[in-house]
Amino acid sequence: MVIILYGLAIGFVIALIGYMKNRSTRNLFYDSTLGSDAIKYSIVAVIAAKNEERVIETTVRSLLSRSPKTFRAIVVDDNSTDSTYEILTELAKEYPNLVVQRNFDTPGKSGALNVALDMIKEDIVLFLDADARVDWDFVRKYSKLFDSPDINVVFADFESYNQSRTLAVILQDLYFSFIKAFVYSGLFSPTIFMNSGVFIRRQILDAVGKFDTQTLVDDFDLALRLMKNKIKVKFIMGEKCKIQYALSLKDLFYQHCRWYTGGIKKIAKQISQGRYLGILVFIAIGALTLFPVLMFILAYLLSAEYLLSVVLPFFLSILFSSTVTSYILHDGHRRKEMLINIILGAPLAYFLFQIAIIFSLIHAFGKKSVWHKVIREKT
Repeated sequence: MVIILYGLAIGFVIALIGYMKNRSTRNLFYDSTLGSDAIKYSIVAVIAAKNEERVIETTVRSLLSRSPKTFRAIVVDDNSTDSTYEILTELAKEYPNLVVQRNFDTPGKSGALNVALDMIKEDIVLFLDADARVDWDFVRKYSKLFDSPDINVVFADFESYNQSRTLAVILQDLYFSFIKAFVYSGLFSPTIFMNSGVFIRRQILDAVGKFDTQTLVDDFDLALRLMKNKIKVKFIMGEKCKIQYALSLKDLFYQHCRWYTGGIKKIAKQISQGRYLGILVFIAIGALTLFPVLMFILAYLLSAEYLLSVVLPFFLSILFSSTVTSYILHDGHRRKEMLINIILGAPLAYFLFQIAIIFSLIHAFGKKSVWHKVIREKT
């Protein structure tokens, strides 16, 4: 019992430190918005879209409705089989600063992003997913952060705008609260990010090169290249980029399988190139995710009961406390959903992601992986 209390206390403290580290960036964000609305830099938004007819029109209208003519949005259609391209071409007639291009090069999101990179001439690039909801005010405020020469890459805070509050959506509120405190904060490692709501200087993009067209994880690919060039990413808790979460547990599972499979392949590639930091990352992620399984195996092989009676409860209590604490500290949760996540969310999400990791390990070195398309909620 005492060891569990220690674990709960440690988990609480770690989560609190991660949250406060993120929260300290609010002053940086709001201080940068003081004074003149004038922006020193030219800005372009880049979106890769494939079969996004449910969301793309609202995304473009939200982004461009009140924007100045000097702000461009480049949307690259990645060989959509629905009406995405037709919707975009009609919008381009309405918005002169919307550039629509088809991806005739390597198919896939990374290939589509590379098409856009060849068209960029602006100082600051904003990467958005096709479901993102931001307006010009959001873009303007975050862009002013680049007045500081120390800022090269900014990852904006985000939240879900799903109207359907499914179990999968509720679990992702819990998951991303934890990830914000432990991963995006840079508490234990350089900041990893999602490639939606990311602002980056064009000169940095020029320095790190184009996206790997063979990867399933364009954001992780970019993060690794930034790390290699010792370029820091700043997660900012300012105004939020609104995104859609996966609606079903099936979509959530396969989305994470894609992330993990892509991540495993990228790390394996790093190792093959002699960058052995990838081995440590691989071992750390695997050990953390599969810790209970490892404890049962080691307890059996070593006849060490204390691994199950002491070490495992200690680990799980830290994990539970840090997850729930991170979730509670982040605002905007509904009471009913909070109850679900506090009681069931942490163990259910952890179990789901353990299965996804095992599934991904099996498939990462097999046949070519398929990009699972998450179903969007129509807007």
